[in-house]
Amino acid sequence: MFEEDHYEVLGVRPEAPLWEIELAYKGRRSQYHPDRYAAGDEAAVVWATAKMQAVNKAYAVLKDPDQRERFDSSRATARPSPEPEAPRTQAPEPPPLRSLRQVLEGLEFSNEPFERVFVAPNIPRKKLQGALDSYGERLRPQDVVVLIDDTVFGGAREGVLITETQIRGKAKFERSEIRLLGCLTEITAHGAHIRIHGEPFITLSVPNADDLRRLFRAVSHYLQETN
Repeated sequence: MFEEDHYEVLGVRPEAPLWEIELAYKGRRSQYHPDRYAAGDEAAVVWATAKMQAVNKAYAVLKDPDQRERFDSSRATARPSPEPEAPRTQAPEPPPLRSLRQVLEGLEFSNEPFERVFVAPNIPRKKLQGALDSYGERLRPQDVVVLIDDTVFGGAREGVLITETQIRGKAKFERSEIRLLGCLTEITAHGAHIRIHGEPFITLSVPNADDLRRLFRAVSHYLQETN
């Protein structure tokens, strides 16, 4: 019997590939892990535990091809055929949501002592290509909204890339980390430390701390509006 939509639990499309499901699972796990609510009341811990159990169950089903196929079949069977709607007065359409690119447009940075935070369309082409070659697999230049260069000599092979759908971080001698923005509501900068929902994401060394706070305050405001 079809009871819970695992795709909705993880916040992914029904046609999402496995890598996207894995990224969404990491985001949800960070968001609902009961340890994050240990300082709260018992009801908060119970709520987070239930959420975490649903997330684990959804991931277990969707990562297994056979279980996912059976779930897709039951999901399709359980959804009722849409009934024709009675005519109704058309309400005015709400204004379209702004993109992250539009929200960050015109954001100014001190960039002291070096220029290291760049927002499209003002991202130097050579820096962008260096970042894409290093940790921007499957991204196109036009996808990138923000580039943070964390290299001393400005090659941008380490740092942060932000698109409309994801954030990627690459520290020196470390593997790149990727999070889907659709699963997030808060990214903060504490000095050089970037945190996602309070969990460490990447530590930068070159960019100005005030610039990082200004950028991620705007990004978080956008995420809270859209998610």
